[in-house]
Amino acid sequence: MQSVNARTARRVVATHTASRRAVVAHASKGFGAAKPKQFVQRKDAATQDPCPCESGKAYKNCCGPYHRGEAVAPTPEATLRARFAAFNKAEPDYILNTTHPDYHVHQYNVPTPGGAQDRLREDVATGCNRFAYTGLKIVKSEPGANEYEGYVSFEYLSRKRSAPGAPITEAEVKDAAAWSRTAERGRFLKVPSTGLWQYVDAQTATFDASMLSGMQQEPAAAQ
Repeated sequence: MQSVNARTARRVVATHTASRRAVVAHASKGFGAAKPKQFVQRKDAATQDPCPCESGKAYKNCCGPYHRGEAVAPTPEATLRARFAAFNKAEPDYILNTTHPDYHVHQYNVPTPGGAQDRLREDVATGCNRFAYTGLKIVKSEPGANEYEGYVSFEYLSRKRSAPGAPITEAEVKDAAAWSRTAERGRFLKVPSTGLWQYVDAQTATFDASMLSGMQQEPAAAQ
């Protein structure tokens, strides 16, 4: 006959195994992402430099806290702005952390959510170092099917840098022909356990003239 301690130990192991299976199943649906990482504070985080997200606020009071892991962007739009700023500030970890695991499946044609992290990191690094971004215009924010889904329609301008990480010169800013305009409708999902919004995918957006009224025609200074 088994002792009471032996039976108790078996129940504990069984409970632990069942709990782990539940966590794995939950993660396979995109809700098992890690909590926001703590990032090393950049030297420019304490300055009054304007935030690249075009909010008109200082970076240290706008997207800086999200990049440093001091706060979580509360909405899909705030997350989109923080991701845009992260590309300009070369904060790849923030972009990786706010990219949903399902993005890997359709972007890189892999069977496992989150299964192309190295390729994503390489692409993000290229985006940060080789291109400059400006002129972010939030066209529309929309709720999704439930409180854990949201959509953001937006536009922005981008151009290739003269060299990896090189600042954009005044002459390059004024060279309108070198800038490309991109329009997207991004979908975001929220991680219930952390409140972190993650970018899943984008759809081609069609904007009429009234929705785009006021969009700047020339790029502002990009970092």
